[in-house]
Amino acid sequence: METILDNQYNDGMGDQPARPEFLKILCILSFVASGLMILIYGIGSMCLGISEQMIGNAWEKVTESNPQFANMDAMEFFHAVGMLCVYGLIANVFSLVGVIMMWRLEKIGFFIYVIAELSTNFLSLDIKGSEGTSSMGGMIFSTVIDLVFIVMYFLNLKHMNKKNNNTFIQSGS
Repeated sequence: METILDNQYNDGMGDQPARPEFLKILCILSFVASGLMILIYGIGSMCLGISEQMIGNAWEKVTESNPQFANMDAMEFFHAVGMLCVYGLIANVFSLVGVIMMWRLEKIGFFIYVIAELSTNFLSLDIKGSEGTSSMGGMIFSTVIDLVFIVMYFLNLKHMNKKNNNTFIQSGS
């Protein structure tokens, strides 16, 4: 049963612009990827809460399988990994916010997404091996994937024209 209040609410909303299928697929893929990365970085950030005894036990196994880590300080390594995960978690939350805004066809979401995605690629530069080298292959691969998604979102930017002035609570006139 439709009421006067429903009619006023629907009239105030106007016609909602259609979301292109390509943008819908991109957003769904980004939702899944951001969700998985938030889960991974959330679990990884628990490295900050590991006790010294647990780190000592784990470090023995790490150095057995990776002898290049034998000269590194275990506490410093786990702290660095934990902080990397916290920063990655924050960046991926911002990335998810940007995707949600693009799903709602808000153009500002694109810029939030770009900044968050590009910043996550350069967080791992701080973690280095004992020889002072870092693995650039993973960073290059993730940067290329992010750039491909940024370009695809850029191609859909013309469909994101909704202003960010609507609220959940509609005020009456």
